[in-house]
Amino acid sequence: MQMRPKTYLHFVSLWRSLRDVIPPRRGDAPAKASPSLIYAAVVLMSLLTILEIDAHQRELELLGLLGHDYPIPAAFLGP
Repeated sequence: MQMRPKTYLHFVSLWRSLRDVIPPRRGDAPAKASPSLIYAAVVLMSLLTILEIDAHQRELELLGLLGHDYPIPAAFLGP
């Protein structure tokens, strides 16, 4: 007989309890998203976009996609 770790059993128990709380989704009814979930997704996507632009600033300048027509103050740039 194989012994299962406590964390696995705890996860299975938690999953079963959550599965009973969540109502089954009907195929014809669209799922609704929570407004706070949408807000969090938009904020995280905005932060990711800012970080990606900051991380690849030199490459974007070489491609001509990021110019210095309006210089960004050094306080807003990363190290």
